[in-house]
Amino acid sequence: MYHYKVNKKRFESSEPKITGKEILNKAGLIPEDDYELLYRVNEKGFTPIQLDEEVDLKKVGIEGFKATMYQPIIIKVDDKEVEVEDCLMTPLEVLEAANVDSDIFSLIEIRRGGVEVSYKDDVEHKIAITKKSCFVTCKIEVQIECVIVNAKPKEWSKPKISFDEVVILAYNSISNNPNVIYTVNYIKGVPSKPEGSMLKGDVISVNNKMIFNVTRTDKS
Repeated sequence: MYHYKVNKKRFESSEPKITGKEILNKAGLIPEDDYELLYRVNEKGFTPIQLDEEVDLKKVGIEGFKATMYQPIIIKVDDKEVEVEDCLMTPLEVLEAANVDSDIFSLIEIRRGGVEVSYKDDVEHKIAITKKSCFVTCKIEVQIECVIVNAKPKEWSKPKISFDEVVILAYNSISNNPNVIYTVNYIKGVPSKPEGSMLKGDVISVNNKMIFNVTRTDKS
């Protein structure tokens, strides 16, 4: 098999030679006439590949191709028209383009024949965007029972939590001494940001049994 990438997504072909049209088709970018296919020549730029032009994958290797729309495309999200420019987007990017909070809503693609494809558990999936792309959003129903702070379960039922609230769960209070520094890291968070860190003033969405690690440093 011969491997290549289109907009950083991996594909394969059983034949060493493939046309520009076939590359776009395999990537789900249809109709192919709506897209410009570019091949990365080097770090400085790309060269265009015509639809009927053959590419020798034995020479191309896995450096990859870039496909761009000739003009912005209109997709539908909850029956609202949304203009996008990328031909491969993640569910998170689609939700952001539609100004929908990805911490609260997941994305469902409506394909031909009314087939529904949910991306609730695959927020980094690359979706081929076309003029017929249609999506609906679905509110994420999560029952929050507790969070885990410094390896101990702490009762928590709110959908959001602040930096100060996490620190208080860890140490029962929070110091106003400027020499006392708190560090908060977390894992198993909401799909849009399953792990990360928090700074003073931050407020983030909570996932059930989300894990926080809080440390306190006294520089005095």
